[in-house]
Amino acid sequence: MLMCTVLLLALAIAGPSQQTDRKGSSGSPAPRVFVFTDESKSTSPPTEEQQGRLDSVRDVRDALGKKAGLVIVSDADEATVLVEVIGREKRDAGGGFGGASVTPLGETLLRLHLKYGEHETDVKGVSPGYWGRAAKDASDKAFKWIVRIAEMPGPRK
Repeated sequence: MLMCTVLLLALAIAGPSQQTDRKGSSGSPAPRVFVFTDESKSTSPPTEEQQGRLDSVRDVRDALGKKAGLVIVSDADEATVLVEVIGREKRDAGGGFGGASVTPLGETLLRLHLKYGEHETDVKGVSPGYWGRAAKDASDKAFKWIVRIAEMPGPRK
C-alpha cells in the first residue's frame, strides 16, 4: 500500500509531459485556433470601435487558450480553426435601482464568426455589463462548436 502511494505521489509531482502539439479527446491532433479581427490598413490610429474589437480578440484568445484540447496559434496559415471577432454591441437597460453603481446597466454582446474546414457558424456572447464576460461566454460557445466539429467522422477540409 505504501509503495502504491509513493508511486502515485511521484507521478503527481512529475505531472504529464509537456507537448507543444497537444492531442484532442479522440487522439487526433488538437484543433489549432487563430483569433483575429478585420483591421484597417490605414496609418491613422484605430477608431474606438476597432480598438474595442482588438481588445475582444485578446479576451477571446485568452479564454480559448485556457480550454483543454485547443492550441492557440499566432498565424492564420498554421490554424485549422479561424475565429473572427466581427462585432461588439452594447444594449442599455432601462430603469433599475440599487446596484447601478456596482454593475453597469445593460448587456454587452460579442459576435464571432468561426470557420473549421468547410464548416462555418456565428456565435454570440452575452453578458450584463462587461466585455470580458461576454468574450468568455462567446468562447465557451465557440469551444463547444469546435469540439463538435472535431469529433465528426471524416475529413473537415
